[in-house]
Amino acid sequence: MRQRVGIAQALLNDPQLLIVDEPTVGLDPEERLRFRHLITDLAGQRLVILSTHIVSDIEASATTLAVMAKGRRLFHGEPEALVAQARGHAWDWTVPEAALAEARGRLAISSSLRRPDGIRLRVVSADAPGPGAIEVEPSLEDAYLWLLDRHGAR
Repeated sequence: MRQRVGIAQALLNDPQLLIVDEPTVGLDPEERLRFRHLITDLAGQRLVILSTHIVSDIEASATTLAVMAKGRRLFHGEPEALVAQARGHAWDWTVPEAALAEARGRLAISSSLRRPDGIRLRVVSADAPGPGAIEVEPSLEDAYLWLLDRHGAR
């Protein structure tokens, strides 16, 4: 509710620039979606600067993004351009549960999903992480991890 009131206050004078910092932190999934829709609508009418670590918030509304790490700008451009840099470096790979800790220790993993046949990992790596890994189209989150790894910022 506080985020709603804060946005309402910020929009009272119809500003052409809206700056929001971590706007969806602490929101339940339904409110997060509602807020993303609002930001997307507002971005069509004004410049919205969104500072967040939640990649799905960026995917929903950003036409340009900047990635900062350790005080350095690592990327500035369209999200699609960042994703393009990670093509050929995103993998789906299922490992036995016993191999999960080792995989986490040596690989950049953007997600893991428990399945009956093991743990399905989404891995960002220059090469296939192991036997049976399947190259996939990178997500924005994969591209972010790839960027950080390339710059030693992870």
